[in-house]
Amino acid sequence: MITPTQIHKKAQKLWTSGRILQAALTKEQLFPWSIAFRKPSAKQQIEDFAAVQQWVSRLKSQSKAITPSNKTNLGGYTIEYKAINHRQLGLQHLPLKISFATREDLLRYLGKSQPFEDLLRMARQTGRRFPLLKDFLIKKPRRFIKYFPVWLKLLSVCDYLIAHPQPHCYLRELEITEIDSKFIEKHTKILTELLDQILAEKLINQQFTLLKQHGFERRYGLKYDPPLVRLRLLDATLYPMPYLSDLSLPFTQLARWSIPCKRVFITENKINGLSFPKMQQAVVIFGLGYGVDQLADIPWLSDCELYYWGDIDTHGFATLSRLRHHFPRVQSIMMDKNTLLKHKKLCSVEPKKAQCSSVLQQLSVEEQQLYQHLQQTHQRLEQERLPMSYIKQYLLSS
Repeated sequence: MITPTQIHKKAQKLWTSGRILQAALTKEQLFPWSIAFRKPSAKQQIEDFAAVQQWVSRLKSQSKAITPSNKTNLGGYTIEYKAINHRQLGLQHLPLKISFATREDLLRYLGKSQPFEDLLRMARQTGRRFPLLKDFLIKKPRRFIKYFPVWLKLLSVCDYLIAHPQPHCYLRELEITEIDSKFIEKHTKILTELLDQILAEKLINQQFTLLKQHGFERRYGLKYDPPLVRLRLLDATLYPMPYLSDLSLPFTQLARWSIPCKRVFITENKINGLSFPKMQQAVVIFGLGYGVDQLADIPWLSDCELYYWGDIDTHGFATLSRLRHHFPRVQSIMMDKNTLLKHKKLCSVEPKKAQCSSVLQQLSVEEQQLYQHLQQTHQRLEQERLPMSYIKQYLLSS
C-alpha cells in the first residue's frame, strides 16, 4: 500500500525528469497526473482491517482535501474513493485513484512554483534568442535544469563563438565578460551539446567527437597545449646542434622538421628508447603507446624505412595494426615467434580480461598466427625483458 512518502518521491521524480517543463514547452496536457498504486485485496481488508483503515487515514491527512481553510492553497494530491459494501465490514470507502489535478497542485506540493516559473521564463527567452535550441530544450529538459544556475554564462560563450567562429586562439585569450577559461573547461560537455545545435556545420570539425586530448578545442577551432613527441637522433650527423640528440617537441613542429634520416624506429617503452643503440641515419621515437595515430600527421615519415617494436602481447600487435593503417610499409622487429621462444622463461601472463580481442586487419600471416597464439596462451613478453645483447645482435643482423 502506497504511503505519502512514496507519493512525494514519485512527484519529485516527475519534477527532476524535466517532464513538467517539457509538457509546458510543447503544450502537452500532462495533468491530471495519476499515480499507480496497489490496492488492498479483500483478504487484506478483513485480516488487516486496522492497518487498512490507518493507511486510508494517513493518505487523506496529507492530501489536498485537508488544506486548512484559513491558509493559502498548498496544493497536493487528490484522492477519489470507491464505495464498497462489504458483507462482513459494511460500507467501506477505499482509495480508487490518486492524482494531481493540475500542474499548480503538484508544484505547490513540492515547493517548486517559483523555480518552475524561472525555468519556463528562461527556456522561452532562450528559444527566442537561439531558435535552434528549442528542440534541445524540449528533448533534454533535464540537462537544461541541471545547468540552469549557469545557463546565461553558457549562452554568452555560445554568443561569442557565433560572432567569432574558429577563433584560432587559446581559451585564455577569449574576451567574454565575467567568464574565464576555467568555466569553459569545466563545462565543455554541455557547451559541445549547445554549440553543435547552433553553429553551422562547416564551422565544426566533425573529425573530433570526444573531449579527451583537447577534443573541444579541436572541434571548434581553438588552440591548445599540443602533445609532445620524444625522439633520439641515433646518428650525430643528424643533430640540429652539437650534442643535441634527445628532443621533445610538439607533433606539429616535428611534422615541419623533415629530418634527413633513412630509418625511423618506433617503440613503446621509454627506457628502451633511451638505451636504443646508435645507428647511422636513424631516429628512434618512443613512449607513444596508443598515441601512434598522431604520427599520421608527420608526412615525411612516409619517405623513411619504418620499424615498430612493441611488446609481444595482444596490445602490442593491436598498436602495430593501427600504425600500419597509416603507414602500410612499417615493419615489426623483435615481435616474432623466434624471439618469443628464445625468451620463454622471461614471459609473464596477460590477463584474459585485459587482452585485445579485436580482429586486426593490418597484420602479416605470421603476425596474425602469433597474435592468435597469444590470445590462446595469454603469454606476454615485454620489451624491457629482452637482454640488450639480443637487441643489438637483432638490429645488426636485420
